[in-house]
Amino acid sequence: MFGREYEYARAKRRSVAESRGLLNINGQRRWRVNESGAAEGVFVPGRCIYAQNDAYLELANPGFGVQSMVTSWALLVLLGCLFTLWIWYGLALHPLLFGRVFFLGWSEPYESAMLPLVIGGWTVMLLFVAGFVFLVCMMFVGLGARTAFFSPLRGRVRFNRKTRQVYVLRPGYCGGDKVFAWDRLEAVLKPFPARMEPKIVRYKQAQPLVLYHPPFNADDGAAEGEDVIFVESATSAYYPEGVAGLWEYIRQYMEEGPSIDVIPPNAPTSFRQVPRYLPPAYSTYCGMPSAAQCRLEMEVSFYLPLYMFLAQSTCYWPRFPKVWESDSGIGEPEERPVQAGAVMTAMVYRAKGKLAKADEVDFMMRWGTAEGLNDAMAR
Repeated sequence: MFGREYEYARAKRRSVAESRGLLNINGQRRWRVNESGAAEGVFVPGRCIYAQNDAYLELANPGFGVQSMVTSWALLVLLGCLFTLWIWYGLALHPLLFGRVFFLGWSEPYESAMLPLVIGGWTVMLLFVAGFVFLVCMMFVGLGARTAFFSPLRGRVRFNRKTRQVYVLRPGYCGGDKVFAWDRLEAVLKPFPARMEPKIVRYKQAQPLVLYHPPFNADDGAAEGEDVIFVESATSAYYPEGVAGLWEYIRQYMEEGPSIDVIPPNAPTSFRQVPRYLPPAYSTYCGMPSAAQCRLEMEVSFYLPLYMFLAQSTCYWPRFPKVWESDSGIGEPEERPVQAGAVMTAMVYRAKGKLAKADEVDFMMRWGTAEGLNDAMAR
């Protein structure tokens, strides 16, 4: 879902000053792409990288982890609203239309002695209906729960080293699909109003990485070109060092590219190299996942995957326009997961028997075991 993007887009439609205050854009240092030192070392985020190769690094936007919870609350409020509306109809409107009063399983012809029920339906129950309608509007419109349904399943942010462009897929009411010049972006490491910092630190509220694109003209009151990109930090609590390390990881990738095959064991916190082959634990599935895939990535096995499935059934998977040429000849992760470095996607395809023999051999060479490689070559 796109809760943070939706909140920012609504604030920006009201005023540029409000959108900047929402993320404290002018109240903190913003890190340029040629500046080093925001973090001691790089931070490789888990469960938010779609793909990484020599041409592009693709990451998810925040919101996937809370989509199921938001869906469960949205359904609860919506069902409560429908139930209350049904009671109001049976006590208040049905007697006027058809001369009968009903409540749940009870139904009787309307008599004058039932007038207090009708009055109660038009007063007390109507207040309950209005309250639930208000909650539904607040949740879906005010708090952005609408982005969990009938929208792209997840956002996609692709950093392309070859074109030095950043490609973003998101709903139109959350800013729309955009292409940004990498050299103009600035990292915002504390994307919340300054007054909220004590609360965020106290309750350890996880925060994403924000990449700010300043307006093309600093003196433009309309701030044409100003925008932000939200990148999943893959942390379950407020972890500013991780957000700074994620920015350093992206920056090192774009400026230097992969410089080592794998992350060495027991790498120090000052480790600053970008690995060519990421372990599966850092990757997320690129496409519409199954219920089993949801359980794997969410690390739960009870009701949350069910709510995730309900939301996903109304969503679709976004695809990059061909005219963007965002893959620089590597290929899309959904079509060539091994070549694109989409580890989780390649694992799922391999389990389903969808990998060609050559791709399976390459997969085992990069991420498998010696025994698995021998088996793949023997087939």
